[in-house]
Amino acid sequence: MTLADDWSYMDDRSTPQKLVESYYYAISNKFYVQAYSYFQPDQAPANFQEWVDGYADTDSVEVKFGTTNPDPGAGQIYWALPVALAATQTDGSTKVFTGCYEIHMTNLGMQTDLPYQPMGIVSAKLNETNEPFSQVKPGSC
Repeated sequence: MTLADDWSYMDDRSTPQKLVESYYYAISNKFYVQAYSYFQPDQAPANFQEWVDGYADTDSVEVKFGTTNPDPGAGQIYWALPVALAATQTDGSTKVFTGCYEIHMTNLGMQTDLPYQPMGIVSAKLNETNEPFSQVKPGSC
């Protein structure tokens, strides 16, 4: 699908949840460059193509969130965001994962030099589960 086929678009970094929703929107639509941009620059996977290849069998992703609160300190803000994911594969099967995303943003008042650094993904720790997505709940981080 291209944007010309379906003019739906998501790119929202206003909250940790919207950031991760945007990330999986991009993955589901094969917009890998957009998805990769959601990582903090110094935390992105080292090999872009290997990272893309890791999603070769992924058709779409649905995500649920647990509760998170900001953890500010020394001009930096971090969130530990609990998630549950249903990754529908290209063969129609579904893999379910639970885990946490670590999200970071430099306090806006501390950003005085270009380029602006938006909220971004630092890391993700996900584990596959056999529970159905309808029954799985995001835990705590």
